[in-house]
Amino acid sequence: IHLSDLHFGAEEPAIAEGLLRDVAQQSAHLLVVSGDLTQRARASQFAEAERFFKHIPLPHVVVPGNHDIPLYNVIARWLTPLDNYRRFINRELEPTFDDAELAVAGVNTARSNTWKDGRISPHQVQRLRQYFAAQPDAACKILIAHHPFIPPAKDPSAALVDGGPAALRVFEACGCHLILAGHLHLAYSGDVRPHHIEVKRSILVIQAGTAISHRRRDEANAYNVLTIDGPMLSLEVRTWNGREFIGAPPQRFTQTAEGWTAQ
Repeated sequence: IHLSDLHFGAEEPAIAEGLLRDVAQQSAHLLVVSGDLTQRARASQFAEAERFFKHIPLPHVVVPGNHDIPLYNVIARWLTPLDNYRRFINRELEPTFDDAELAVAGVNTARSNTWKDGRISPHQVQRLRQYFAAQPDAACKILIAHHPFIPPAKDPSAALVDGGPAALRVFEACGCHLILAGHLHLAYSGDVRPHHIEVKRSILVIQAGTAISHRRRDEANAYNVLTIDGPMLSLEVRTWNGREFIGAPPQRFTQTAEGWTAQ
C-alpha cells in the first residue's frame, strides 16, 4: 500500500474512514507513506496520524515531508524541526524494510531552509548506495521519498528534488528498481530515463496523489496498491468517488534486460 500527503489537520474524516476500510480489504504485506503526514507539523496532527496508522496492522516504512516541519514556529523549524514526527511516528527518519522479495529504504528529503522544495544530500545517497548494494539482486529494491524525481506530464516544469540527477546515477549503479514519492498531489508514473538522459538503466517512478486531504489539485483523493511478483509489477490507483475507493484497471509493468516495459 502506497499512501502520500495525508495532511492531518486538513483531512476529510469520511475519506479517512473510507481509506481504512478499503486498505483492510487489500491483503497487503507492507505500508509505505511518502511524507506530509500533517498540515502544520503540530503535535495534535501527528497524534491523529499515529492513531490512524494503528488501524493498519502492517509493517510501515514512513518518511517525512515538508509539511511535517513547522512553518510558522520559526524556532522549532530551525532547532527541532522533526521532534513531533520523532515523538509520534518514528524516531528513525529513514527506515528500511527487507525480506526475501523486497528491499525498501526511506530517505528524508524535507529541509528547514526551504518552504516546500526538497533535497537529497551526498551523505544520504552514500547511505542508500550501501544499503541497496548489500541486498540480494533478486530483491525488488525500492526507494521511498517525499519529493519527486520526475515531473508529471501536465506540469513538465514542476520542481524536482534537488540532487536528484546525481542520486539517480548512483541508484542506477546499485540496482534500485523503483521510487515511490508524492508531494504534488498527482498520481502518475514513468521511467526516469526520458527526464534524465545520463541514466541508462530503467528506474520506474510511481507518484501518489493526496490520500485523504481536501488539498486536491484537480484530481480525486487516491492511493496506490502495488503487487510485485518477481519481474512483474501491477499498479492499481484506487480513487475516492464520494462514497468509497474504487480501483481503475491496473497498469502492468515487466522488468526485462532493457528495463521496465509497460504491458
